[in-house]
Amino acid sequence: MKISLPENISEVTLGQFQRYHKLSLRTDLNVVDFNKRKIEIFTGIPFQKVGNIKQIDYDSIIAQIDKALETDCAFVDRFTLNDIEFGFIPNFDKIIVAEQGDLEEYADKEEELHRTMAILFRPVNSSDPFKNYTIEDYNGTDKYCELMKSTPMHIVNGALGFFLTLSSELEIAIQRYTEEAQRKAQML
Repeated sequence: MKISLPENISEVTLGQFQRYHKLSLRTDLNVVDFNKRKIEIFTGIPFQKVGNIKQIDYDSIIAQIDKALETDCAFVDRFTLNDIEFGFIPNFDKIIVAEQGDLEEYADKEEELHRTMAILFRPVNSSDPFKNYTIEDYNGTDKYCELMKSTPMHIVNGALGFFLTLSSELEIAIQRYTEEAQRKAQML
């Protein structure tokens, strides 16, 4: 039997990651059953057949999956999925109330990450030679959330990393501004 193993995070889909995350929350599984289910998620080998794998191959598969899940990735603002080009929200200054509300609703929930992605990435309407683009107007997450489960995890992690970086930069800027305001106040 020939199987396909993820070499890096870009070969893991959001749907697989969500299934893996749900698996990692289970406390009723021993290590062997957990690893057998992990192999099932990332290779498609049925759980009942994982027990027939040679131990050396089993260990190698687990190591390869773990290695793939730990791969670093960069932010990607556009990607194609099912022949649809998706673009990251190009201007957060123009975000609408519905987008913001839904982001707040889904952002911290791994099981809703596909909905978060359907907010952040939408089909590109137009683009120019300078890499500027517009995306489809926001109409909720239902239209694209299931498709987003096929998004490669390097896209997802890059988008989440974008927010972590932005948050850190804002924190530093606020701290710098506060210190400067305190110095000015002391001078008066």
